[in-house]
Amino acid sequence: MSSNNKSNIKKYGYPQLFVSNNSGTLNLEIAFEIPVIFSGPDSKNLCSSQANEPDPNLAFGRAGRILLFKAMEIRKSTPQDIPEIVELLRLSLGESLLPKSEQLWNWKHTENPFGPSPVLLALENKQIVGVRAFLRWNFANQTQVIHACRAVDTAIHPDYQRKGIFTKLTMGLIEEVRNENLDCIFNTPNTQSTLGYLKMGWEKFGKLPLLLRLRFSRKSKSTIPTSDWTLVRDLATKLEHQHELGPGFSTHFQPGYIFWRYENCPLFPYHYLSDGENFLLVFRIKEGKWGNEFRICDLLLSKTLNLSAEKNLQGQLQEAIQQSGCQLISFSGLKSNLALGLKFLPKLSIGPLVTLRQIKHGFVPNEQEWSWSIGDLEVF
Repeated sequence: MSSNNKSNIKKYGYPQLFVSNNSGTLNLEIAFEIPVIFSGPDSKNLCSSQANEPDPNLAFGRAGRILLFKAMEIRKSTPQDIPEIVELLRLSLGESLLPKSEQLWNWKHTENPFGPSPVLLALENKQIVGVRAFLRWNFANQTQVIHACRAVDTAIHPDYQRKGIFTKLTMGLIEEVRNENLDCIFNTPNTQSTLGYLKMGWEKFGKLPLLLRLRFSRKSKSTIPTSDWTLVRDLATKLEHQHELGPGFSTHFQPGYIFWRYENCPLFPYHYLSDGENFLLVFRIKEGKWGNEFRICDLLLSKTLNLSAEKNLQGQLQEAIQQSGCQLISFSGLKSNLALGLKFLPKLSIGPLVTLRQIKHGFVPNEQEWSWSIGDLEVF
């Protein structure tokens, strides 16, 4: 370790991260302080066995503190890293909310039609101890495309948490994507991580407003059959190339997006309603503590519906709601709901909290007119 690094630690007196370029990777030395009393029988454990001299891997700070230095490498991930990344996600996050698997990782970060995800890893002694991934995602309105990423999978090994690795990986990955014509980063953080993102430059958009409709149902189980997505393949291809866009920004469909996002999703079964020509309504049944939710994720139109097509959509929707046995119907409050023919409660800002971070100079995410669907922002 350089003398400059040691002097910096003495100067600041709290964990520091020192970066140096070495053959295309970043070598990081993380310094952190542990209070120690240099007396008693345990003190010899902090020294080398010869002449009670200090261990060369330890640097002594002020007033009975010891500075531990660990060489850490930061690099981009490779396909060979995926099994170890998945194991780290399981170890760090568990599987109570979402299962962790190589299939899920590949679906999100390799098969995504917007492109493979940029991923940074932190390693010590060749072991992956930290991972940070951004999921590529573009939005569009009638005239413009926004190139974005969603801050998604991140995990730090339990033995390395609270040492600044999460922040360093996140900020490092921002620098990696800054030169890729990216406009912004968005995500839907939980309450534990929101403050950390705000400290790193994210700003709150607020919670996604939702339209809700309550209904009484004696049924407790859905009888909706599994959807055969091959029957709407031609319509999906048509919608991916041409569907109605409004003035607000929503997902910019790429070829293959609909089947990647909904048919091939390994997390939830999605269903659809369609006339095969004019509309595709995507929904799923979300189980809840107080009853099931009929969640309308996306409503895609090839053109403005005429009266006949609109009645067809509304009839199919009413039948599906009856079959579902759901007590709650939900739809994004940022989308027009006129074609659905449902009477909703007034908008409630109770959806996921959305945060945004500027990347491109001059682009201000919170000044844009966003028109997200629930499917655009679902946690997965």
